[in-house]
Amino acid sequence: MAQTAERERRGRLRGAATVLLVAVFVDALGSGLYMAVSVVFFTRYLHLGSGQVGVGLSVAGAVSLLSLVPIGMLADRSGPRRMLIAAHLARAALLTCYPFASAFPAFLCVMALLAVADRAASPLVQGLFGTAVGKEQRVRAMGRARSLQNLGLALGGLVAGAALVPDSDGVYVGIVYADSASFVVAAALVARLRTTTAAALDGGRPLPWKRRFSVFRDRRFALLTGLNSVVSLHVTVLTAGVPLWVLAHDRLPRAVIAWTLVLNTVVVVLFQVRATRGIESAGDGGRALRRGGLLLAVGCGGLAVTGAAPAPVAVALLLGAVAFQAFAEMQQQAGAWAISYDLAPEDSRQVYLAFFGLGNAARNTYGPLVVTFLVVRQGAVGWLLLGALVLAAGAWSARAGLSAGPPPVAGSAGRAAAPAAAPSADPAFPPSADPVPAVSAAPVAAPHTDPVPAPSADPAAAPHAPSSVPHVQGGIRGHRS
Repeated sequence: MAQTAERERRGRLRGAATVLLVAVFVDALGSGLYMAVSVVFFTRYLHLGSGQVGVGLSVAGAVSLLSLVPIGMLADRSGPRRMLIAAHLARAALLTCYPFASAFPAFLCVMALLAVADRAASPLVQGLFGTAVGKEQRVRAMGRARSLQNLGLALGGLVAGAALVPDSDGVYVGIVYADSASFVVAAALVARLRTTTAAALDGGRPLPWKRRFSVFRDRRFALLTGLNSVVSLHVTVLTAGVPLWVLAHDRLPRAVIAWTLVLNTVVVVLFQVRATRGIESAGDGGRALRRGGLLLAVGCGGLAVTGAAPAPVAVALLLGAVAFQAFAEMQQQAGAWAISYDLAPEDSRQVYLAFFGLGNAARNTYGPLVVTFLVVRQGAVGWLLLGALVLAAGAWSARAGLSAGPPPVAGSAGRAAAPAAAPSADPAFPPSADPVPAVSAAPVAAPHTDPVPAPSADPAAAPHAPSSVPHVQGGIRGHRS
């Protein structure tokens, strides 16, 4: 039986999952094109000042952060497929407006609305993958999507880099419109998704208001959201910490900054799927975050040493540290997917995934401040302090993940949970639901200790015991916001 489950988990992704993977790649390809020229387009074509662009990015980030959970609630009612199609089409329409938004108020409006659609897409994709594949393949499918996303972003960036050589306004506008077209194609692909039950993709009955806001009372889920946010500081280490460290040490060649980005992309594309093996439940996810924190702490230690090493040795150490950062990133991502999938109730999965995404959005705000302060002000000691911080967050995540409820057991036609009995050591994000038999939670032996049980029809049910996940399946994406 265990061998059968393993074969299913490692089997090929088919049908709706394949269509969704293609949509993710098309989305990333267009985004890679846009991200490489966006700032140049704003300053050269729209003639905006750097201060105006900075204000626009800040406002867009704040608006998208505030809109994330409300959009998740709407997606639980309307369905992730409809919402993702709407998000893609909104992105396409807004991008076509960009060339005409030279006035700052118009630019601000377009950028804020585009950021809202961008930020919403990630949990919607993850929710769709949750319906397009069985439970045993959800995390693996997300790993595959992330590998394709990184590949698409890299290829799009390379094409945009070549297109920038002429330094022509027509080229800038053409790239923006090409990104717009990519979203239209992605929306068409998402519209083709089919499962045996339309309700899984297209929403369900409206929930009572108390249930809609239950995620805000779920202290364990909030704790894991925060801890995951800290472990995910690997993003800021790569994009801000390492560049600042290299620029502060004249012995290090500036080109090494680009080498680190290439190294990270190659490692993630090649090994992200493999990094998801054996990671399905919240307990598995917590342990993955612990490994991610440990790997990132080792990488921070290596970066701390580079400041006093000779140039050739320092470059080698720096690249080695970034390799550890890349593997930490893959463990953290796999852990985040497992936790957010496993602890999200089926009937409010999208709002849970959106809430979990708040941790990443918050990291984009506090991360640069924390990393910059530690690296620029404290030097090598700052790297060690940062390593200790992520190591502690990872260790805490492992403990919090193990305290989740028991995994579901298939075989029931309704959504029920078994009475509580013994604490489970293997508890059961984002990328919504699809048809399939509902499942009931396996009985346990002693009362669960979760202080805030998830809403359930059975008051004694183990918290967050997820119901059946359909066998049909989105996710991640390098958002511009």
